[in-house]
Amino acid sequence: MTDRYTGTVIQGLGNGSKFGFPTANLRIDTPAGIGNGVYAVRAMVDGTTHKGMLYVGTRPTLGLTEKTFEVHLLDFSGNLYGKPLSFEIVRFIRPEKRFGSVGSLVEQLKKDREAVQNL
Repeated sequence: MTDRYTGTVIQGLGNGSKFGFPTANLRIDTPAGIGNGVYAVRAMVDGTTHKGMLYVGTRPTLGLTEKTFEVHLLDFSGNLYGKPLSFEIVRFIRPEKRFGSVGSLVEQLKKDREAVQNL
């Protein structure tokens, strides 16, 4: 059986949108067994399923330390604030990493998105 996690979409810092990867920041209890990193997920919002990338971590490239759960939906645009979003992990993509620059981070995010899209 696949574990499903649910959270409420909250306002984030807006960095994902600035980088071309808008994310739904989730307020959830830290789920046991989900380590920091990037995951391919199947996300459900408003009764529709979407492919997505989940990031769990502290955003070390940006010098931040608070743990966050952020989901980038590959085929969605719109406002999700205040809505419940649930997800199931499909596959681990890579561990969390501190990049030397935001540009390097964005290039890796493009590769991550391609990996998720190809699943």
